Amino acid sequence: MTTKHSAKTLNRLPKARRTHPFPDHYSAAQPPVANEEHPVDLLIGNLPEIASSRRRLAQMTKKVQRQVPDQLLFVRYVDYKTEYTTRREQLYFDAGFERGLLAGRAESHAASAAARGLAHQIELLLATHDLPRPNAAAALLRVARALVMGLKHRRRRP
Repeated sequence: MTTKHSAKTLNRLPKARRTHPFPDHYSAAQPPVANEEHPVDLLIGNLPEIASSRRRLAQMTKKVQRQVPDQLLFVRYVDYKTEYTTRREQLYFDAGFERGLLAGRAESHAASAAARGLAHQIELLLATHDLPRPNAAAALLRVARALVMGLKHRRRRP
C-alpha cells in the first residue's frame, strides 16, 4: 500500500525504524521507480467498492475536520493512523512471506527426504536383481513418464 503525503506531513510522521522483526519483503516488492505506483495498488484502488469507500471516507474526514478545533492535531492524528495501518500491512505481508518461505522449505525438505528414500529403494532393487541396464532404464523411464503424465502405473501381464 502506498501513501502520499505532503512535505509538511512527512516531517510529522514517525521516523522509520531500522530494525525489522522480519526481512523487509514488502519494500523489495515495491516498484523500482519511487514515484511509480505498484500495480497491485492501482488494481485495488480501481475496484468500485474501494473507490466508493475512499470517496465516503474523504467526505467523512472533511466533516470531522470541520468539527475539530485544532486542525494540526487532527492532521497529525490522521497521519499517525495512516502510518500505523501501513506499517501493520507491511508487517503482515513480511510475516506471511516468511511463513510461506519456511513452509515451502520444510515441504521441499520433506519431499527431498522422501525422494532420496525412494531413490535408495530403487537402487537396492536394481542392485539385487539381474536386470540389464537398458531394461532398468526403460522401466524407470516408464514410471517417470507415468508420474509426469499423472497416470497410474499399470503392470503388464506377461
